[in-house]
Amino acid sequence: MTLTEATRENLRRKSGFIDEVHMMGDIPLFSWIDISITELCNRACSFCPRVDPDDYPNQNLHASNAMIRRIADELKQINYQGGVVFCGYGEPLLHPELINLCRAFDPKTRLEIVTNGDRLTSEMVKELQAASVNCLVVSMYDGPHQIEHFKKIFDESGVDEDFYILRDRWHSKEDEFGLKLTNRAGTVHVGDQPDIDPSKPCFYLHYGLAIDWNGDVLLCVQDWNKKVKFGNVHDSSLLEIWRSAAMQKYRFPLGRGERKLLPCSQCNADGTLHGHNHVEAWEKGADYQAPEDDTGTA
Repeated sequence: MTLTEATRENLRRKSGFIDEVHMMGDIPLFSWIDISITELCNRACSFCPRVDPDDYPNQNLHASNAMIRRIADELKQINYQGGVVFCGYGEPLLHPELINLCRAFDPKTRLEIVTNGDRLTSEMVKELQAASVNCLVVSMYDGPHQIEHFKKIFDESGVDEDFYILRDRWHSKEDEFGLKLTNRAGTVHVGDQPDIDPSKPCFYLHYGLAIDWNGDVLLCVQDWNKKVKFGNVHDSSLLEIWRSAAMQKYRFPLGRGERKLLPCSQCNADGTLHGHNHVEAWEKGADYQAPEDDTGTA
């Protein structure tokens, strides 16, 4: 697929802070945190597992204020310099206490929201900016007419143009819907999917964390089956989970280009768009080595 300019802009924007390595003791710290704050979505896109409600039903489940405050407090304590994004498996604007969740973070934290924009209004944009949100990324699925619609909303809110990104996602299946299409770790097969390359490295676990609405730290946002869980933020700190043997069991082989564990062995996502600097930093530390129980199975 040829990446759209909006997708390229999104990658360039994220590279500015994701690819900067900050050390915590002798290991590189995560620089990107995906938090899925709700299990609700008002759409069912054909390239998403939600297209079949029997496979992925809507559920009225939301991240709690207490959990988000716990995460935000720890990030402040460790002087976190990376990004946090409300995205993942649901539509963030459907969370009933979205504004309060955003207010939990230190204004210095780069907080973003990825949304389909269906519930977005100029008043909500103002509230989100006042609640320390740094960027809104709007995925437009219905057609080019949405550009004018959303630009009007942002103009009326008074925010600068660098506060938002509009991504065209209205393309056909033949054009891969205008996005970097993946099989969601083997759960989606629509479109012209790239082949699964078991020897292609994946760097996500070298720089990123994926946190579900209930506090589970998941493998990554591609794992829609949520089969792999490294811990829970209610029971452990982010740093404890980040340094855990459970994460290392996946991190080390993926960095070497060995997608041998499930669901990575069924995933065709390109996990090398970010994280090169983190891999180099990991390789310099004593913690970056094959786990003793590395058997090659999940």
